[in-house]
Amino acid sequence: MAKKDLNNHAFPINLFAGKRILIVEEDYFVADEARRLLEAAGARITGATAPFAIGMIDPEITDAAILDIRLDGEAAFLIADRLYSFRIPFVFATSHVDAGVKDSFGGFHLCGDLHALGDIALALFSTKHH
Repeated sequence: MAKKDLNNHAFPINLFAGKRILIVEEDYFVADEARRLLEAAGARITGATAPFAIGMIDPEITDAAILDIRLDGEAAFLIADRLYSFRIPFVFATSHVDAGVKDSFGGFHLCGDLHALGDIALALFSTKHH
């Protein structure tokens, strides 16, 4: 199997290059794998659990966010509201394939797959989507 070249600018994941991304994901291993791949693509990652994420949102240090839709209680929506108030782009994602995330919440699958992360990059940064 050929190694995927993250320096190939044809990969949508390279839209993360130079961006400061907040990842709020309950599954540590999923968040860590996504962090590793995004850092390899040139992103700077901040990870947080739901209780601390709201306090970490700052438009001066956050370019975009990936939120786990399955955070406890209303946490994901409180974080989303704060991001929205600062006009920081974000997507809802889940590491659970069977979670049934509604399309209105993004419906992205957060995992260590470059294609999935590329879809998230396009949603956050592609001028076609803004």
